[in-house]
Amino acid sequence: MFGKKTSPAGSEKVETIIGKNTAIQGTLKVAEGTIRIDGHFTGQIETRGNLVLGETGRVEANISAGNVTISGEIKGNLAISGQLYITSTGKVYGDIETKNLIIEEGGSSKANPR
Repeated sequence: MFGKKTSPAGSEKVETIIGKNTAIQGTLKVAEGTIRIDGHFTGQIETRGNLVLGETGRVEANISAGNVTISGEIKGNLAISGQLYITSTGKVYGDIETKNLIIEEGGSSKANPR
């Protein structure tokens, strides 16, 4: 439908969830499917699938993924093979490589300070 906002990673069934009160450190590798993060993750994320970062989600990691929707905060570099969608509450601090970038009014993306 025209005028309806949809996020690329929000339409698929979520298979992996990191909850709001959870903090994880390490490397997260998922072959396919959707990952949702509402807590805190530090390390590295690699998936051919989708990543959804909720408003309460905080990630300090380099990310390689298919499609990504960001409503929380990411500090790290992103290599996205499909679409990166930054909502009005989303913030990205890092370098971005993607085929398609959508940033809602209020969302922000800033390169890593050197």
